[in-house]
Amino acid sequence: MKKKRFVLHVSVAVALCAMGFATPAAADDGPIPTPTPQPGIAPSIPRALAPVGAVIDSATSIATTPTAASDSPSATGAAAASVVPTPAPARAVARARSYPRTFSTYDSLIEYANSIATAEEASDKRLAEVTAREAANKAALATVFDPRIRGGLLRSPSDVMDDATFQAIRKQLTTDVQTAQQLVADGAAVTPSPSWRLPLAGEDTQDFGPTSYYFEPPLTYQGEYYPHFHTGTDIATAWGTPILAPADGVVVFAGTMGDGAEVVVMTHDSGLVSMYAHLDNRVFPVSVKAGDTVRAGDRIGNVGLTGNTTGAHLHWSVWRDGELIDPLSMIKSE
Repeated sequence: MKKKRFVLHVSVAVALCAMGFATPAAADDGPIPTPTPQPGIAPSIPRALAPVGAVIDSATSIATTPTAASDSPSATGAAAASVVPTPAPARAVARARSYPRTFSTYDSLIEYANSIATAEEASDKRLAEVTAREAANKAALATVFDPRIRGGLLRSPSDVMDDATFQAIRKQLTTDVQTAQQLVADGAAVTPSPSWRLPLAGEDTQDFGPTSYYFEPPLTYQGEYYPHFHTGTDIATAWGTPILAPADGVVVFAGTMGDGAEVVVMTHDSGLVSMYAHLDNRVFPVSVKAGDTVRAGDRIGNVGLTGNTTGAHLHWSVWRDGELIDPLSMIKSE
């Protein structure tokens, strides 16, 4: 009798144990709750290194459509930054129709051209700055990782990017992408110009600088007064010879001056301005107009006899940051 009672007690105990373990076992089959983020760690930081490209693409997309909200999964639910575009400096002359068609003096023409070259140079420098910062921010975002992944922190806490820093970099990147797009649309460039070439082959009949020729006007150059000074290089050749742009540039004036000379003036990178005078305007009309963008080697006119000249030749002058320089100094020796 005692043996049967013992067996019954054991059976009841086993049954109770089975019932007691049934509920906890079912609970263990569910998902493991996400651990609470550590203080100061951004909950919106990407969970791996790979999404950095998606973050950059997201910034570019925001710059293209600034009113659209970013729902990119790479940001893991982060709210899109409110982007206030940085206005790009406008070109001094945005459209060809706003270029003046006549100038009363050569000084006013060159002063105008130098003002455009200065504005373009500032735009180019701005683009270089924005591009450099954009590259630095992309490099910074490439180091972002999620410290909550299995295995704990991969780096020291000082290497972890907090949410405020991440969002600030992302917002700046978005703004810089948009600013760069606007600057490029306005004509800014960061590619350095190649060395210049001669605008034509011919005989150098008069160099840049002080001269004894009485018909050359006086000039104060680099603080020193000269009674006669030649402001460019004269290259004599056959009438009608094509004149080629020595470097990439933008035509700011093409027309006839008060002395009858047919003139083309261009602006170039790095604050440079060049002028080409005595071009023919009868048999060979000037092939460019104000507002045209030309490439090195493009024809901009032909050698003529217009204006005050003793023979068919090209008068070629160059200014850097508003100061006259020797045009031949732009030609690098091979």
